[in-house]
Amino acid sequence: MARQNLYSTPMKVPGILPLLFLIYLFVSALEVQAQKIKYETGTVEQVLAKARQEDKPVFIALTWPTSTSAKAPNYRNIISALEDPAVAKLFNAEFLNVKVERNSAEGSKLTRQYSVKEYPTYLYLNPDGNLIHRSKSHSSSPKKYLDEVKAFKEKAASNFNLSYFQKEFDQGRRNADFLLQYLNLQKQMGLPADLDLLETYVSQLPVNAFDNFSTVQFILEQGPIVDSKAFVFSRSNKTILDSIYKTLPFSLRSQINNSIIDNTMRKATATKDAALAQKGAHFARITWDENYARGLRAYQTNMVNFYRSIKDTTNYLREAASYYDRYFMAISLDSVRKIMTAQTEYRNSLLLPSKGKPATPPKPASGAVTRTESTYRTTSTPTTSFVMQLNNAAYSIYETGTRNPTYLTKAMLWSKRTIEVEPVAPYYNTLAHILYRLQLFAEAEAMQQKAVELASKENQPTERFKKSLQQIKARTL
Repeated sequence: MARQNLYSTPMKVPGILPLLFLIYLFVSALEVQAQKIKYETGTVEQVLAKARQEDKPVFIALTWPTSTSAKAPNYRNIISALEDPAVAKLFNAEFLNVKVERNSAEGSKLTRQYSVKEYPTYLYLNPDGNLIHRSKSHSSSPKKYLDEVKAFKEKAASNFNLSYFQKEFDQGRRNADFLLQYLNLQKQMGLPADLDLLETYVSQLPVNAFDNFSTVQFILEQGPIVDSKAFVFSRSNKTILDSIYKTLPFSLRSQINNSIIDNTMRKATATKDAALAQKGAHFARITWDENYARGLRAYQTNMVNFYRSIKDTTNYLREAASYYDRYFMAISLDSVRKIMTAQTEYRNSLLLPSKGKPATPPKPASGAVTRTESTYRTTSTPTTSFVMQLNNAAYSIYETGTRNPTYLTKAMLWSKRTIEVEPVAPYYNTLAHILYRLQLFAEAEAMQQKAVELASKENQPTERFKKSLQQIKARTL
C-alpha cells in the first residue's frame, strides 16, 4: 500500500485579510455597545478650571440620588437616551461631563446657583463657566440630546448669550438698554436675579423712569433687597406702587413679596447682618397689612430662621422656644391633623392642578387667622408639613449642643407631639437623641429601637438608626 504524501496537497486555510476584517467588525461593535458618557472626577470647580485650560465646554447632569432610585417617580425609571452610544460618543467629544447628585453638597450649591426646581436638570456651560443652554427631564429619545448639543452650539456662536454679555459688561458697557437685556437673558436662562447687576441698572435710569408702571414692575420682580437703591427707587412713586399691587394677579404679587423677603434674608444670613435681617422680617410683617397676628408670625418666622442659619445659639434658643410653643404647641391635636390634611391636599393640587378653580392655600398653622384675596399685599403660605417643621425644630435644638434642661425639655415635648400625630421612624430618632441628651438613657434606647423597627417594617434604610442605637447603648452618642 502506497504511503500518502501529506505534503503533496496544500492545506486550505481562511484568507487572513477577511478574518482580520471580521475581527475588526466584532471589536468595533463591542466598542459601540460599551460607549458611555465619561464623567470627570473631582469637584465641579476643578472641572471648570480644566475646561478653561482646555477651552472645552462643560455638561453638568444634576440628578436624583442613585440610592433613592427605587422610590423614584415613574419617569425616573425611563432609560435615558444619554446611555445611547451615539449620544455618549458626541458628549464625550464635545464636553467635559460632570454628574452631580442633588443631595450632595455640590448638588445643593448648584441647585441654588441655577435655581433648579426639577430633576434631572442638564446645564450646558461655555469654557468660561457661563450658562449657555439648559434643559430638564429624562428622555428615551436620542434626538432630544443631539438637538440640545446643536442648540448649545448655535447659542454659543451667537452674540446673545451670557458669555457675550459678561464680556461686554467687564469691558465697561453700562447703558440701561444693555443692562436690561442682560437681566432679561439671565431670567430667560432660569437664573436667580443678579441683584448687583440690578443696582447698576437702576443707577443708569433717569428719575422719571420710576413713573413708568412696567419699569417699576420689572424692578420689583427681581426681588430687590430691602433698603437697596432698587428697593427705595421702586417705591418713590406711591401712585405707581399702589397701582401695581392693586392690579397685578395675586400670584404675582405674592411672588414679588416672597422674592424681596428671600433675597433680603439670604443677604442678611450671608453677611450675618442682624439689622438687615430685621428689615427683611419687618417687610414680611407689613405684607400682611392689618392682619397683625399673621404679620407678627411672619416676622418671627424669618428671625428664627436667621438666627438658626448663622448659628447664633443664644438668640435662636430664646426665639425658637417662644415661636414653636406659640404657633405649634398651643393648638389641639385635632386642629393639627386638619392643618396637615389641608396642606397635603394643597400640595397635591399643585402637582395635579384641577381645571378652572385655582387651588386654595391651607390655613396658617396657628389656626387663628385666615387670608383673603382682597389682601393688599401678602405672601404665600408655606406648604411644608406642619409636623415635619416641628420635628426639625426639635432636632435643631439638639444640634445646637445645648445642655440647658429648659430648652431640651421643650424640644422633647415638641418631638412627642410629632409622634402623636405621625409615628414614623425619623421622629422616634429625634426623640431618642433628645432623651439621650437629657440623660434619660433607657427611654432613649427604647425610642431608638422603635425607630429601627419602624424603618425596617417600612422597608426604609436602617443603617443610621442602628448606628445611633449602638451609640446610645455604649453611651457614645
